[in-house]
Amino acid sequence: MSEPDPGLKKTLKLRHLFTLGVGTIVGVAWLMVLGSVLGSAGPLGAAIGFVIGAVAMIPIGLCYGELAGALPHAGGEMVYAYDLFGIRWAYFAGLCLTFIYVINCVFFAVSVGWLLNELIPGIRGASWYTVLGAEVHAGDIVIGALGSLVLLAAHWRGARDAARLQDIATYTLLGATCIFVVMGILRGNPAHLQPLIAPADWAWGYGGVFGALAVTPYFFGGFNTIPQAVSELEHPRDRRHVAAVLAVCILTSLLFYCAVLAAVAMAMPRAELLAAELPVAQAFRMVFGAGWAAELVLFAGLLGLLAVWNALFFAATRVLYALGRSHLLPAGLGRLSGDGRAPTRAIAVVTLLSIIGLFLGKGVLLPVVNVSSTLFAVMYTIVCFGVLRHRRAAPRPGAYRVPGGTLLVWLAALFSLYLVGLSLLQQYRDAGNRMPPEWWLLLASLAAGALAWTLGGYSRAALNETQRRRVIFEQQPGDQPGST
Repeated sequence: MSEPDPGLKKTLKLRHLFTLGVGTIVGVAWLMVLGSVLGSAGPLGAAIGFVIGAVAMIPIGLCYGELAGALPHAGGEMVYAYDLFGIRWAYFAGLCLTFIYVINCVFFAVSVGWLLNELIPGIRGASWYTVLGAEVHAGDIVIGALGSLVLLAAHWRGARDAARLQDIATYTLLGATCIFVVMGILRGNPAHLQPLIAPADWAWGYGGVFGALAVTPYFFGGFNTIPQAVSELEHPRDRRHVAAVLAVCILTSLLFYCAVLAAVAMAMPRAELLAAELPVAQAFRMVFGAGWAAELVLFAGLLGLLAVWNALFFAATRVLYALGRSHLLPAGLGRLSGDGRAPTRAIAVVTLLSIIGLFLGKGVLLPVVNVSSTLFAVMYTIVCFGVLRHRRAAPRPGAYRVPGGTLLVWLAALFSLYLVGLSLLQQYRDAGNRMPPEWWLLLASLAAGALAWTLGGYSRAALNETQRRRVIFEQQPGDQPGST
């Protein structure tokens, strides 16, 4: 076996981690999905669910910070699972991450055509066919494919260009949305906030609050793209601040969501709001009394879409790179090329999968959100229990440690398990107490992963475990075994 390559080029700074995290968390879900949460929970009910979710997410984020400081390597949860639970768990975590990131790249590739059609009616073109009750348009496929190729070009030379794109998109989105929110609150009617908590037929009438809580792994899930970038920090000393960046990203996103909830709910009567296809855009159109305002909101949504799509694209390529580098998937995915030492083969694969996924259409959006929530919660569970195991098993000195002993870590771990169960229960109830499509999708993904594991035995055998640890932990000749 040849010696490992020098690894990904280290060009990122802490501010890039912030825009990567916030851009992924906030993204475009506030525009495309937040209206449905507002309808089912009410403004106060949705805010309560989000606050509880954020309060619980911060300890989970701190657990990520502890492992990211101790194991600062491309692959994030896959690397943590390998070190703490073994190769099978690493493979499982890697496939879950790949599914989350790639399928959400498809989500945003589909969404860009939808949003552009709101700005430029008719750009979607003719309807070709229907998937899950939603029409697939020629224009959506063309626009999504072009967007995927733009991201390919931005990432091809390394992380620096992708980080610049992320900074521009995220800061512009936050600035523009702040203006919209302030104007919406000033011009809105507080009477439209009623009912503050929408009644539900389960959970003692507070089912909407629990429903909002159930999707918080998705709405706050973007912070776990940050560990994918820690290995590319320019200054190793910055690793000690990763946990703080994670917490700030979650709090910033919580303030963003609550502000948008208040502004949108005040903007128009509840019945009209729920009848709109894009309630957020319609709300701002009502507040400003002009179509241009809604168009600006949609433009801000496009910036958010670009930010989250770019971040997810980055994370997807790093996970595939780590899986290929460790021979858990075809080894070619783990090769770097160019002066920027970019994983160009992984970049090409994510681009191809994104374009193929465009043919699934908008009908896949809600199942994608629900399945991603479940898998995000599974990743949180692996990380939180990984911290407990890491501390018991002769821990290496890390750059950061979750405060409060193990109490906060245990609370984070138990809440992660609760989120897994809650997301599955919510999917079951939404399907009328029948087998939901999300469960079929999860089972099919597990079956495909098991088949790929069986077929990949020859590739895995090309590395023994000593060699695999060396490439996963980016060790060079002369490093001590197990050093990180």
